[in-house]
Amino acid sequence: FGKEEMGDRRLALERLETEAKMDLSTELLTARAAYFEALDTGEDVLNKKFTYAWCLIHLKTRDDILSGSALLRELTEHKSIQREAFYYLATAQYKIEHYDEARASLKQLLSFDPTNRPALDLKAQIEHILQKEGAIGLAVLSAAGAVAVALGAALLKSKGR
Repeated sequence: FGKEEMGDRRLALERLETEAKMDLSTELLTARAAYFEALDTGEDVLNKKFTYAWCLIHLKTRDDILSGSALLRELTEHKSIQREAFYYLATAQYKIEHYDEARASLKQLLSFDPTNRPALDLKAQIEHILQKEGAIGLAVLSAAGAVAVALGAALLKSKGR
């Protein structure tokens, strides 16, 4: 990622927890209707698509989050809404534990907005999780190696008899 500022993962968690508490049932219905109307009329499609995607990624089900992610991925190609699309795409990817994808989305966002505080904070949280998972993976791998060595030694010992 280079020489950008460091983020505060606690702020990222606080944002995510606050957003998780929102009741979006009414907003979702309104956003969905507005998006499909915009598709019919061709008016303000990008903003309506973004609002609908934003609502979807803040729901609880994986399918809704994936649907919102697909819309956001499309929106990352539009300069006027690219910053928000990349950030919320990364947020959705984080929520479904696609950390490498989230990190890649944040890298793209930070390439043209290197001081984006929410993006830096989310990046810090993702890096924390990946480091923790790496340490756990290394411990599991080490334990598996020790078991393999012990089994090999036992086999050699039994063949020697």
